[in-house]
Amino acid sequence: MSRDLSELIGELVGAFDMFARRKLLGVSVLVLILADVGGTNARFAISARGDPALTHISHLRCADFVGFEDAFERFLNALPSDKQHGSHSLSLAAAGPVNEQIVDISNSHWRFEKQRLLDRLGLDKLLVINDFTAQALAQSETTECDRTQLLDGVEDASAPMLVIGPGTGLGVSALIPVVDGPLPVEGEGGNIRFAPQSESEWELFAFMKQRTDHVVVEHFVSGPGLENIHSFLAQASGTKLSLSAEMITNLAFREAGICRDAVSMMIGILGATMADQVLTMGCWRGAVIAGGIMPRLEPLIASSPFEQRFRSAGQMSYILDNVPVWLSRDPNAGLKGAKVAFDNSYLAHRMFTG
Repeated sequence: MSRDLSELIGELVGAFDMFARRKLLGVSVLVLILADVGGTNARFAISARGDPALTHISHLRCADFVGFEDAFERFLNALPSDKQHGSHSLSLAAAGPVNEQIVDISNSHWRFEKQRLLDRLGLDKLLVINDFTAQALAQSETTECDRTQLLDGVEDASAPMLVIGPGTGLGVSALIPVVDGPLPVEGEGGNIRFAPQSESEWELFAFMKQRTDHVVVEHFVSGPGLENIHSFLAQASGTKLSLSAEMITNLAFREAGICRDAVSMMIGILGATMADQVLTMGCWRGAVIAGGIMPRLEPLIASSPFEQRFRSAGQMSYILDNVPVWLSRDPNAGLKGAKVAFDNSYLAHRMFTG
């Protein structure tokens, strides 16, 4: 028997076992499973239709699993027996482009094919959206999301809202208010070209250009981006010290120096990037900073050039002066947005049905 045929039979047996276990042997329980997958972490939860509450929230590290299916199984097997069996649907928010049949999670080894995932997990329905589309939908009026205001402004409810945030990469999305519910904009704004605005940023650009031909904003506004900025500043000071983003963040709070300068520079570049995105998409309703990094750095935002970089846009500065900015502190915003997405009419055509 050829290897390919053997693997195919194995997949069919596994899929049938999953189907039997959840649909033939279990009770008819409708369970909506939510997943928020980034380059580092995978978060899971379940939710009842019509109930905003999330239950059985679980955080797993992507590096601990071969792929999404293995992490999904770990989560499912930890649920109470009445939730393990029955009818399951999955709303999955994934980092990276999701429009094709095959999805590669950004900055991760995880990769899956949508139809195969639906079949192998024995799902009734599967919806896959961009992780920052989920972050954006979490900011809709139908969802309670913990956030605090960083910059004052006048919220234009008829205009789009920007949602942006550094993590393993830089996520960017937007919400457009429409009659039948918010229309989410999915893109890869973290991969726009980096535009230096000062001598030090031109030097940073040249430093990064030695490592890659295509220098983008994500190279500086993200966890790895913070490490790049620190390496640049360390080299400029005559040292070759290499630190992780976590170590840089911790040291930035302890004392002034290269680590705090690196954090300040990253936050400033974030402010400038947000200004460009707001002007590009007309996000006069406001901008929300999401993701896992910025809530930790909140105490350092006020002393950084964030506000100056966000408000300064030449002849367009007067517009940005009126745009409010919030910081999302909700660690489960991605899961909440995945739940909103499952019932969003503009995403219905993306639903896979078993």
